[in-house]
Amino acid sequence: MNGKVVLATAPTVSQRTAEETLALEYLAAVLRKAGYEVVIIDAWLRGVGCRKAVDLMYKNGNPSVICISCYRSNMDQAGDMLRDARNRSNVPAICGGYGPTFHDVEFLEAGFNIAVRGEAEPIIVDLIRAVVNGGRLVDIPGISFMQHGQVVRTKRASPVIELDSIPFPERDEMPYVVGRKNPVHICTSRGCNGNCTFCSVAAFNRGVPGKRWRGRTVGNIVKEIREVHERYRTTHFKFVDDSFIEPPRDEKWVRDFANAIRKAGLDIRFRTQVRADRLTEPIVRGLKSCGWFVTNVGVENFSNSALLRMRKPARAADNLRALELLRKHGVYTQIGLIMFDDSTTMHELVENYRALCQYNWVIIKGVFTEMFAAEGTAFTSRLKGADLLSGGNANQNYSYQVQDPLARRVYMMLKSWHKSHALLYDQVIDPITAPKVMSDVGYKEVHRLCTELLELDTHFFGKAISQVANAASSDKAFAESEVRSTAGVYAGIQERINSIYGKEGLVYDGKFNPFLV
Repeated sequence: MNGKVVLATAPTVSQRTAEETLALEYLAAVLRKAGYEVVIIDAWLRGVGCRKAVDLMYKNGNPSVICISCYRSNMDQAGDMLRDARNRSNVPAICGGYGPTFHDVEFLEAGFNIAVRGEAEPIIVDLIRAVVNGGRLVDIPGISFMQHGQVVRTKRASPVIELDSIPFPERDEMPYVVGRKNPVHICTSRGCNGNCTFCSVAAFNRGVPGKRWRGRTVGNIVKEIREVHERYRTTHFKFVDDSFIEPPRDEKWVRDFANAIRKAGLDIRFRTQVRADRLTEPIVRGLKSCGWFVTNVGVENFSNSALLRMRKPARAADNLRALELLRKHGVYTQIGLIMFDDSTTMHELVENYRALCQYNWVIIKGVFTEMFAAEGTAFTSRLKGADLLSGGNANQNYSYQVQDPLARRVYMMLKSWHKSHALLYDQVIDPITAPKVMSDVGYKEVHRLCTELLELDTHFFGKAISQVANAASSDKAFAESEVRSTAGVYAGIQERINSIYGKEGLVYDGKFNPFLV
């Protein structure tokens, strides 16, 4: 053995219930193959605090290295874990993930010795060996560290092109996955061929040599699913790909995938994330035939002018066609929705209102959504260049203003409405979008509540548009009055979702959305 390596996540404040972290499980597989003793402590999934997580790190001996997977939003918790660990031993600490990739200096200043930028599998063995044995860090690509008071950034590491070459994830935390009635995470591809202005996936891969999207072979994917199913008897899977159907995946690929699932005798259910412009009748029919039952579709907006501004490859007609296909084949559909950015117009809002009234069976997490100004994205860079950003908070989000004064009034009313119901929205959609392991009746009952919430949202949306046109009273007074008048209806929905959770054995421990500021 080459020493004890701890791979951990920090506790996370999120509106979602905790799910497994594949990043840790992949790194554990790579390191164990190289002869390292590895301990996985997924604090978010386990539901433990910082002190308890560090206690587990030091159980059965001091670690040689601590590695923590982080977002910017849980950097404070990661820092707390690090300080507690350093009180016990002078252990070297490495951080990685989206947070350190875009905010390496902040993480180094918080006390981490090294920040990994981008994918870690290609470098993790060499990095751990260098840290343990005092090797030259400057020779290892894709990292940042402090040297003589200055930040040193080595060139970005090449990503893993042949994903089949990575060993299957180590599933140490599976008891917590099963205990939470969570789906098992499967990663069948990495990256996306899109170039949307708001997307951190594109930013994460920018400047990295190699393909923007990489997929595993059908045989490799099905082998992993079969092994997990046989070992843990799990039937529900969440394909966590950024975009599941990217070229060269096409109708033939879907046929091959569906045939392989059936040939393996796998009676499973799975969830995906897909682009609307990639869906065709044969693709939807083929995936449905082998267990596809819920998906997220990055619709983002029903207005072509907004889609062009976002650099979305799909147009409004593509979005509507995809939704019709998904409804026809009975696939529960959550749509990604970005209602507001700095350039939103009233015409765009009306187009979105009409579409939501027509497609009233989709699942959304509330009618109010705004483009997230994340570090590194094209959207944030544009706003910085135009001096339209302000602030910034612990969740890496910047503030900006909707420029059109009438659209800004709708923005303020919808945001006030949404914040009054945000926790309920997240609790209602979680069982079907995560998705949790439930009965068919449970999924239908949750979906019914989702559609009822959408109906309430669109009703208020229409009233807010009329409020701007008529200006009969103050916008704030109007929104507050609407919240009060519907309080009983929302209380009834709260009772019903609590009842479903009780019947299905689910627990909702999410918090108020930390990004809703």
